[in-house]
Amino acid sequence: MSSPSGRHYFEWDDAGGVAVVRFTTNAIRDDRIIRAMFDQLDRLIEESGRHHVVLNFGGVIAFASYAIGKLIVLNKKLKPPAGRLALSNLTPIVEEIVDIMRLRKEFNVYGTEQQAIESFA
Repeated sequence: MSSPSGRHYFEWDDAGGVAVVRFTTNAIRDDRIIRAMFDQLDRLIEESGRHHVVLNFGGVIAFASYAIGKLIVLNKKLKPPAGRLALSNLTPIVEEIVDIMRLRKEFNVYGTEQQAIESFA
């Protein structure tokens, strides 16, 4: 699946019923970009009917706290039994923010994309 027309902030693939999202931007800091990115993500989840989602953060070197708020909202939307969100390949900056905000218990975090995909089996 490809993202809708306009700016492409991520790539979207299907891995056996699991939506895998890889960010194509290394900076997730601007509020407008974060809003547009998560609006695109919400639309794709709704249109595709995929409720098992992996977000791959490999390559993300800048990350705003506003994006954490959006991740929390997305995580709540994808709560079991209807769905689930998994985070993978956290870069040091993303990992630091998740740890500082004590969100490891909120999110399903995996070292690799493959581990995150396999967690849905």
